[in-house]
Amino acid sequence: MWLSHRFAMVKAMSYVTLEAAISHGRIVVNEPEKLPDSAGALLTILPSDPPQDAASTPLEALEALQRHLRLDAPRAAEWMSAVSDARR
Repeated sequence: MWLSHRFAMVKAMSYVTLEAAISHGRIVVNEPEKLPDSAGALLTILPSDPPQDAASTPLEALEALQRHLRLDAPRAAEWMSAVSDARR
């Protein structure tokens, strides 16, 4: 289906995401009935196991973000106050 726009014609697009596994180099889709008869596809390979050492606590992640943003103690306290207020 083509959609008309003031400056261009745009083809309406829809995407389907399906869970799949790779077994011996072959892609095995969990719900093959959802596959169209023919189509193009892009494949994203997800890591098998997330790295164990990359996990950090929320506090560690916050401290890393503060270091990255170069927040000194007063600015970090102001920022934390704003974040706390926004969560209420």
